[in-house]
Amino acid sequence: MEPGYEMAVLPPEDWKAHIAEVISVRTSAYEKWNGPKSKEEQAREAEQWLRKWSARRAPVLIVAKKDREVVGYVSGDERDLGEFYISHIGVREDLKRRGIGRSLVRRLEEHAKLQGCRAVRTTTYNRFKGMLILLLHQGFYIQGTTWVEGATEPSISLRKEL
Repeated sequence: MEPGYEMAVLPPEDWKAHIAEVISVRTSAYEKWNGPKSKEEQAREAEQWLRKWSARRAPVLIVAKKDREVVGYVSGDERDLGEFYISHIGVREDLKRRGIGRSLVRRLEEHAKLQGCRAVRTTTYNRFKGMLILLLHQGFYIQGTTWVEGATEPSISLRKEL
């Protein structure tokens, strides 16, 4: 990652203060696939995330900041005993390919190890080629694919032993 960026593991009590920034980054990162979102749509998504995360086991939100502004994030939680799951990852569109995503994944892996996890897993789609390449370069391997009814492409399951 280029100099000038910092990583922070946000404790759950700080999520509400940063969730709008995280959703703004998510909107930027996925706009070419999901289209633009209004501030109201982003606010609804932020509330949904906070509700969903409050029920998860050992959730974590790690952000990358530049000049105190959130420019990337990764979130995950312990799903199965000893396995951490990456739920979401995103980097602001104008800052992609600078090592931010790679640094976020590495920091999440460190966090998972400290929690006693022995593996990290996630899913992605073929259309997110940059993410798929990043994960493969980070040592994840493809476990398989799953077709969801009505989907236009399969979900790709990946895993990495820690």
